[in-house]
Amino acid sequence: MIIILYTNSFKGTHWNFKTEAIKYCELDCISLFQILSKFNQLIFNQFNINIGKYPTLPSLSFAIFRSKYNKKQLIHMISGTIYNEIKKSYTGGAVDMYIPSNNNKTLYAYDVNSLYPYIMNNYKLPVGSPTYFEGDILSLDKNAFGFFNCKITAPINLKHPIIQTRIKTSDGIRTIAGVGT
Repeated sequence: MIIILYTNSFKGTHWNFKTEAIKYCELDCISLFQILSKFNQLIFNQFNINIGKYPTLPSLSFAIFRSKYNKKQLIHMISGTIYNEIKKSYTGGAVDMYIPSNNNKTLYAYDVNSLYPYIMNNYKLPVGSPTYFEGDILSLDKNAFGFFNCKITAPINLKHPIIQTRIKTSDGIRTIAGVGT
């Protein structure tokens, strides 16, 4: 915490907190307006997109992606059964902590930050009109690519399971990385 003392600089002057707070808020709004105006101008000049049509940075980013980088392939809005099945697979990040042993060996620590943008940039994205399929997709297409609902069995003796799933508990939905099927 930083404490600034103004004892000498304001000595003998009338300092009004309300006046100063209003002045600060007005200047803050003006500077924010200037930043947003400049940002809008930069985005419009580069991508021909008005930021006022997009309430969040992710929605603006997606609009830029669709208009500039993904012109040939459609990314459909999905709903219903397909949406609900795909949504189950998004569980969020996993964090594990381990106590290192003092065995005079080199210890490596990995902290993966912003893996999602890296994957989006370097790997294929399922595009096109999604279809719901039941059965063995490999019998139709050996190179099938997309979202699949699979039955996975993690070995019971696995020390650090990594495949996440959601379970319903009396306290709500919880994400676990368990063993078994």
